[in-house]
Amino acid sequence: MSKFINWKSNWLNGNFQLFADGVQKGMISFSSWRSDAESMFEDKNYHFANEGFWQSRTKVIDRKTNEVVAIINYDSWKSKAVISLNTGEQYEWKSTGVWKSQFTVSNYKDAHIMYSSNSNTGTISSDTHNELLIITGLFIKHIYNKRVVVLIACLMPIITISINRH
Repeated sequence: MSKFINWKSNWLNGNFQLFADGVQKGMISFSSWRSDAESMFEDKNYHFANEGFWQSRTKVIDRKTNEVVAIINYDSWKSKAVISLNTGEQYEWKSTGVWKSQFTVSNYKDAHIMYSSNSNTGTISSDTHNELLIITGLFIKHIYNKRVVVLIACLMPIITISINRH
């Protein structure tokens, strides 16, 4: 049976709220200066800890057991990531929409989660009840959105100087 979730995010801090049947069931809260996050969805609590200079890897830690339950590895050149669970299962996160407004998490067998976004709101349709995967999909979206903002911020001075010289 499919699970349908609505979400909204705060544009300034990137935090997410998740709703099922109009009732808030979860959240993701990002730290101010890093992309680390705390999450809660239904009865699951996770901490996302980024590693590496470009934050090319994230450890997902179950807050109840302090166990690393997943590792996320990002593809720096494509909008893709691999989620490796501690059970050995692997899932792929990838952007599917032209404007990066749709993305999926899937193992291409029996678990598929479809995300749709429209500025700061969106929907999730999932055929799995794995809370970790549902939360992780939104976390990865935030990481890639933040990378785009950083890239634009880095390129803006170069573009401005180039325009002013001509």
